[in-house]
Amino acid sequence: MLIDTQGLTAEAFNAEIGQVFTAETVPDPVQLTLHKLVEGTGTNGGHRQPFALIFTSPMNVMLLEAQYRLKSASGLEYLLYLSPIVSPGDGLRHYQAQFN
Repeated sequence: MLIDTQGLTAEAFNAEIGQVFTAETVPDPVQLTLHKLVEGTGTNGGHRQPFALIFTSPMNVMLLEAQYRLKSASGLEYLLYLSPIVSPGDGLRHYQAQFN
């Protein structure tokens, strides 16, 4: 079941932190972990408080900046735009999905 991301808030992902998501990629799916949720400030004209989801993968996995279909361990599916970000030297690659 694909979830519409327009109305999502940070609270919708609280239970998913630390969980594995499967990204539909070619030739094989890729496992990402929802590492953390970063809440922004302001309400962007009353729509929602901005937030970002930070996902991680092993260093031997490299996703390009693009839109990916991700399926959570709970069975929910999201179409998210992921961007690689600088990794803090923890041996993992980091990606973010921003919600404004």
